[in-house]
Amino acid sequence: MKLVVPALLAAAAQAAPSTRDCCQSLAAVLPSIYIGPSTAEYDRLITARWSITSMQHPGCVMTPASAKDMSTIVKVLSAQQCQFAVKSGGHNPNPGFNNIDNGVSIDLRSLNSTSLADDRSHVSLGTGLSWGDAYAAFQKDKIAFTGGICEDVGVGGLAVGGGQSLFQAGKGWVVDNVIDYEVVLASGQIVHANQNTNSDLYKALKGGSTNFGIVTKVDLAAFDFDEMWGGQLLLALSGPESGHAQTIETITNATVDFVAENHSDLDSGIQIVATYLRNGTRVVDVALSNTANIANPPALQPFLKLPNQIRDTSRHASLAELAHETSLAIPRGFRYVTASVTVSNDNDTLLDFWKAVDGVYDGLNVKDRIDWLVSVVPQPRIQQSHAKSRGGNVLGLENVEEDQLVLWLVSRWNDASLDATMEDARQKFIDAAVSVGQKHGTYSPFIYLNYASPEQDPLCGYGAENFAFMKTVAKKYDPFGVFQRLQPGGFKLSQVQCA
Repeated sequence: MKLVVPALLAAAAQAAPSTRDCCQSLAAVLPSIYIGPSTAEYDRLITARWSITSMQHPGCVMTPASAKDMSTIVKVLSAQQCQFAVKSGGHNPNPGFNNIDNGVSIDLRSLNSTSLADDRSHVSLGTGLSWGDAYAAFQKDKIAFTGGICEDVGVGGLAVGGGQSLFQAGKGWVVDNVIDYEVVLASGQIVHANQNTNSDLYKALKGGSTNFGIVTKVDLAAFDFDEMWGGQLLLALSGPESGHAQTIETITNATVDFVAENHSDLDSGIQIVATYLRNGTRVVDVALSNTANIANPPALQPFLKLPNQIRDTSRHASLAELAHETSLAIPRGFRYVTASVTVSNDNDTLLDFWKAVDGVYDGLNVKDRIDWLVSVVPQPRIQQSHAKSRGGNVLGLENVEEDQLVLWLVSRWNDASLDATMEDARQKFIDAAVSVGQKHGTYSPFIYLNYASPEQDPLCGYGAENFAFMKTVAKKYDPFGVFQRLQPGGFKLSQVQCA
């Protein structure tokens, strides 16, 4: 193999080769991890995604089991100018973001190693792991770390996109808890990025997504942890105790008050999900958590007293169990759209937001064929304080003085003929949320990348200074733009012009 790859590099064709040529070259150097079309394993891998909207048909699939495998793959792809996509958990519904038609699909599922440092200070995770599997792997060790709130989200995508977790107030974004990235660069070189080595790359990866290299392993700060308290409180939006408008107002008041005081109880967290089902059911799911394992903590009492309660699953449970429960609300096997807008934590803004997005939903003539979920995700300003101690990030939030709310749409349906309708509804959601924020002077340019729609520009939302920094880092570590040109999926620095 050491002889074959240099030969490929030297003999790269002047014109871009066909996908078939690329796949044949990869099969020649790495036959054990090559999967061609018209096989059961190929079919299984290309359909192993959260949303049907992200399913495409690559010319072949590679399943690297080590950074060395990845290095060889990248050398071949770069030398032959082959287009490719990279999939970790496959939880992004945007077409082409983790898949590709014709080109080469790199599926990280075999990068699934786990290890705990001897001093228990950090864990090492392969980027093909799901967060559910990662949590379960260390349950016996009574160790935890910041990670995704859904079990089937992949480590790889979340660890470079920001990363929401159940430890948001107390420990910050997932990227702010990464202490080392193992990265394969466009040259095929395997490097580490941390505070002492390649520190510019380290910072850029913390929110900069797929613009710099392919991350094969992350080391995350760990801490002693057994169980936590949490669960889902389900309410009817309209019921005998409270009508729709009153329920929304009560939830809004409780949410804004909680976020404003989140700094005084860093262990407690919430997420509000208004769910309108195709059968006409309208409910609100309040995800409650306390990572100190305190049941019914004072900070969450206003939510525990909300009207029209249907079910309360809160209990003492493991991280893996709660991540599984969260995933049940957004199951695999549907077509999905997603979008995200950020505003300051403000009562009038949130009330008007609910009215505005209800207007978008009410204007749909396909309500009997879709499910419509709108979430409010707290972003207490104290979470930004955790970034600086580990070299900062590129999210552009270090100088934000207000508590914020990420407003997230995720809607699902089955019929492909509704795709255009739902893409239009997604844009109307964005327009409505932005308009409300601008009206109240609470709009933030920050867009949480992992929730963003393809039409949004989250990298611009990080601010001009961070955008320029990322472009400089990309040019340094990928001077020929391999990850800009050959990996077309995702949010690319080369594809946006920030105002």
